Amino acid sequence: MNLELEAYEGELKKLRELWTLVKHELLADKLGNVYFICGEGGQRDKNNLPDKIHICPAYGVDWFQVYEKSETTFAPEW
Repeated sequence: MNLELEAYEGELKKLRELWTLVKHELLADKLGNVYFICGEGGQRDKNNLPDKIHICPAYGVDWFQVYEKSETTFAPEW
């Protein structure tokens, strides 16, 4: 039973990640008040990440905030 519960929790986590992706990329114009990446700038690194990304706070606004990449990274500490 414990393994089955862990499998369901894993599926639920993946569904939540998928919902976040759908909400921010496909439904931003329908839901409102959902931020999304609307552009990029600068060169890309070896991981194909740009130096800057442009974040639009909600669908329909005519401005965006620029976020710059830092050298700080986060990863699980297993």
